[in-house]
Amino acid sequence: MKILVTGNRGFIGAQIYSYLKQAGYDVYGIDLGDEFNDRKYDIIIHMGARTLIRMSKEKPFEYFEDNMVFSLRMLEYCRKTGSVFVFPTSGSVMEATNPYSLSKKQTVEWIELYHSLYGVRRHVLKFYNIYGPTSRKGAVYLFAKAALEGSEAVIYGDGSHVRDFIHVRDVVRAIEMIVAGKVQEGYHEIGSGRGTSVAELLSMVEKATGKKIKVRNEDYLLPEAEKLVAENPLITDPVPLEAGIKEVIENLRGEIIGKTSP
Repeated sequence: MKILVTGNRGFIGAQIYSYLKQAGYDVYGIDLGDEFNDRKYDIIIHMGARTLIRMSKEKPFEYFEDNMVFSLRMLEYCRKTGSVFVFPTSGSVMEATNPYSLSKKQTVEWIELYHSLYGVRRHVLKFYNIYGPTSRKGAVYLFAKAALEGSEAVIYGDGSHVRDFIHVRDVVRAIEMIVAGKVQEGYHEIGSGRGTSVAELLSMVEKATGKKIKVRNEDYLLPEAEKLVAENPLITDPVPLEAGIKEVIENLRGEIIGKTSP
């Protein structure tokens, strides 16, 4: 079985690529801007994309080109070769208020068209808030960094909005289930199924670090849903958020110590 992982140098793609490699799969990887090697792949796990919602407002065409156009190229390849297409979307597509979420929503519509017209097999993964030790964005990382460095954390809104935080290891587990044929083709929620408000997350990071975080509240730059939580998650025994937060903190603490050591 040959597998292509796009976005293999990104936070999530790199974890998937490394795991499948170590598990003995025949895995290849490309990222944005790389040349596509036209092998016959059994599965294309398409993680390559621009992902910063706020940046998409500043660069709408780039998000269209690197998200939708790139995805359609991979989807067309699957149509011609019979490859299975694995595509991540997000909870934000429910209300497409920015170029990022619109690119995801419209790509899913294209996937369904290719599925109904040409029989392209697909797994569409609705990702929630993914975090982990190597992430360099997202609330878990930013709050942990602010706590350890004594810097300021920004909260958009009043912190009452609820999100579903899922460890990147659980994402990799979900991908492995798909690759191993343990999951029926279709749509899957990749979340923990547990809601945590941003204010609660801040308190959890403060408790884990023993430090009070300086906070600045700002207005939403774009409209955001009050609650985004997986209702039927594929992973039923996720890494507990408290344990995942401690892992992120310990990794960051090691990095900070390394930078300050002579």
